[in-house]
Amino acid sequence: NPSIEDALEALRVLYLDGGALALLFDYDGTLTPIVARPELAVLAPATRRLLARLAALPRVYVGVISGRNLDELKAIVDLPGLYYAGAAGMELDLAGRTVAHPRAPEIEADAAALMHALAPIEAEFPGAWIEDKRFACTVHYRDMADVLIDPLRDRVEELVRQSDADLRIVEGPRAWEISPRAGWHKGTAVTLILDRCDARSAMVLYAGDGGNDADAYEAAAALAGITIGVGPDAPPTARFRLPDPPALAGFLAQLENSLNAACLMT
Repeated sequence: NPSIEDALEALRVLYLDGGALALLFDYDGTLTPIVARPELAVLAPATRRLLARLAALPRVYVGVISGRNLDELKAIVDLPGLYYAGAAGMELDLAGRTVAHPRAPEIEADAAALMHALAPIEAEFPGAWIEDKRFACTVHYRDMADVLIDPLRDRVEELVRQSDADLRIVEGPRAWEISPRAGWHKGTAVTLILDRCDARSAMVLYAGDGGNDADAYEAAAALAGITIGVGPDAPPTARFRLPDPPALAGFLAQLENSLNAACLMT
């Protein structure tokens, strides 16, 4: 099995050789630990400073790709000059240039109708709750009794089947993300970010923690990039593994040291 040190060395060698790096991350469960409610997921100040220092290096582009709304994502990461993709790639801020899916209003309307259809679930299944993600909905069951998971899944699938929209369900950590199939996802976000920073030849690193990161892993792997799975629920397609967000922060601190040393050598 390749070790995470191999990933570090590949990034260092390419950078020393004058290559660019695109360092892309999911937010919840990757940069921050998974918590009971999304509003409690706070980026550690040390991690924020680390991302800022990496983004300030020449030929290093840093991006955050999340299921959260774009405005919310930018507010909680709170670093200008980064590349952001919100709503799992439906809306992006590419270092100041905003891009949204051409059918965004229609997809938003489908998601609102879905949110309305799913509303009864909270009363039917104590501990389950539904998060409105503007272009998608997430059914969370972290606080629900395990014995209810299968009946809840059946109910969600039934409601999704009844919808007029073409929807997909993606498994997340103790949650299901339901979104209209729009052709834009975390994988297309990876490509759009690379196009924007004019670094198609850059080495891409993508780190994520759940099933909704699979599209981004696929896009990064297609570009011969580095894929890191953080925590126990990361898809098996990730080539490298780290146990938790603090371990990812430790890896990034090592990477920063390597890149700074490379800068001094050139």
